[in-house]
Amino acid sequence: MNDSTDLEPGHDAPEDQQGHLALALCFAAFALFHIYTSFMGPFEPLVQRGLFIGGAMGLAYWSMAAKSKRATSAQAMLFFALAACSLYTGLHVIMNSRTFMDIMNDLQWFDKFVAVMAILLLLVATQRILGWALPVLTVIALLYYFWGHLAISGLWQPPRVSPDTALGMLYASTSGIFGFMADIGTGVIAIYVIFGALLMATGAGEVFVQLANRLAGRGSGGAGKVTVVTSALFGTVSGSAVANVMAVGSVTIPTMRRAGYSKAFAAGVEASASAGGQILPPIMGAGAFLMAELLNIPYIDVAKAAALPALLYFTLIFIGVDLYARKHHLASMPMEKPPIERDKAIPLAGSVALLVYLLANNYTPTFAGGMATLMLLILTIIFRLAPALQGRGSSNLRQESVIVFAQIGRGLVAGGKGLIMIAILLGCAGMLTSILGASGLGVKVSGELIGIAGNSLVLALIMTAILCILLGMDVPTTASYILTASVAAPVLSQFNLPPLTAHLFIFYFAILSAITPPVCASVYAAATIARESFWKVAQSAMIIAGGVYFLPFMMVYRPGLLLDGSLGEIIYATIMTVAALFCFASASIGYLSRALNVWMRLALIAIAGLFFMPGVIYDLTACILLICFVVTMKTLAQRTSNLPAAADVALPEISKENRNG
Repeated sequence: MNDSTDLEPGHDAPEDQQGHLALALCFAAFALFHIYTSFMGPFEPLVQRGLFIGGAMGLAYWSMAAKSKRATSAQAMLFFALAACSLYTGLHVIMNSRTFMDIMNDLQWFDKFVAVMAILLLLVATQRILGWALPVLTVIALLYYFWGHLAISGLWQPPRVSPDTALGMLYASTSGIFGFMADIGTGVIAIYVIFGALLMATGAGEVFVQLANRLAGRGSGGAGKVTVVTSALFGTVSGSAVANVMAVGSVTIPTMRRAGYSKAFAAGVEASASAGGQILPPIMGAGAFLMAELLNIPYIDVAKAAALPALLYFTLIFIGVDLYARKHHLASMPMEKPPIERDKAIPLAGSVALLVYLLANNYTPTFAGGMATLMLLILTIIFRLAPALQGRGSSNLRQESVIVFAQIGRGLVAGGKGLIMIAILLGCAGMLTSILGASGLGVKVSGELIGIAGNSLVLALIMTAILCILLGMDVPTTASYILTASVAAPVLSQFNLPPLTAHLFIFYFAILSAITPPVCASVYAAATIARESFWKVAQSAMIIAGGVYFLPFMMVYRPGLLLDGSLGEIIYATIMTVAALFCFASASIGYLSRALNVWMRLALIAIAGLFFMPGVIYDLTACILLICFVVTMKTLAQRTSNLPAAADVALPEISKENRNG
């Protein structure tokens, strides 16, 4: 992912840089606008979405101008001009919203000019912020949509479309740039991005680290386990793999190094654990909110179904870290256990608890997120300022007030920055998916996949997984999920797979693309922090998380993992899956009571394969073989450990005899 514009949360706030106060205020105002609409409701569709996309593009180019060395340089002036043009593209939609919503309206020449300008500006902004992959795919789709009928014949020939119709669909309507994706972004995703940023700014990160030390600090490899738990806790509020790595990795990776872990393994653990944060409720990745809207189901249903697979994901990594520590004889570190700071923990717990309660009682995700954000701010102010009031010192109160409101301000700025990337991503993705639908390209690709898969669900799942990972190269998880779902979800529906299961399968592999070489953003971030070779970190991440590539298939063949079935079926599916993941973890790390050779690893993989075969007979056989394997390994380990002890006893006797002689 291209971070050249420094728009992701976690970077220094603009107000910390001289001369950038106005930009910081605009970021904060952008966030406050979305907090306001979460309570009061959105404006008219094109008005709300025009502010979201146009404002985001304008702020993105303004940020690029602010990064220039001199505000008067030619590059800075160019970016300022592009920022003004971007803002106008959104303003033009707002001013003409009623006209554009009239189906009998014909675009004027100036409307077409602004539409072309908006498309070009959005493509450039996407490239600057997210890299080349998504804009290149969009340009190819645009060429196919506008001029494909001139160059392609037969089945793949797109329908002839006039420029007026195409530009109207892409710009001057509630499709394309200002379509469904933008609506979900400004109406649902935005408030959770802001909520997560405010949580981190008000001290949630420190609470997570303290809690992780208490939960996982003891035992072999404690530092690695703390990393897994910390990344999981961060993932519940961040929903971004790269942001998770950047926020947590700067602390956890050096800690693991001091505990004896190699640089590559420490970075691999952080990258793998951070990627899983996007599927861990209550705040999942942006794709989960899109999924709920696409399937027309409550977000809480998506969160419930994803909860158990998410826990299993982190269970696998936790087991892998434990086995690695035992294999390399890494002793537990004396982990400090500072008391959890109540003034930071209570606002965190109270706001998240309120969020879960409201979602569970079928309140809209937007309202639930807005209320949780308000609760966080209220509790933070109360619990941070109450000690100062009790001290009866006006200077202490003023000092603490400045600190608290500065943190809230930084959180709003970080939330506004996060919205910029989300808005531009969804605007470009909305344009691409609209073209796939209008040109019929998505249906044609789906038909080809169905033809290749035939009657094999396994083959269809494998092709979907590969497609998702390929599309996920150099694009965020949300874009990978959107593109794959538009093509592959209809294919999986042909096999009578429940829609939620199909979409979770796709979403899961979209997340795994973040740790799959050759292009994997979270691995790049972790390798940079560890100052280690990207390929070494990628190899370690694949070793640690190799088993999770099979977890989505288990979700399909064991519906109990998605809480679909009776309690007994859910428990049974969980136990069998944990056993399979244990086999994968042991085989990939190469340790189970003792070091494993190649044949032992292959045997474990074969046992794990039996757990994927539907049927009690296969499960029973796999359990018996696994128990036998574990007992055998423990026996061999005990025999090996006894050999040095026998030698130590014999040596003194021989020495004594020699001395007597």
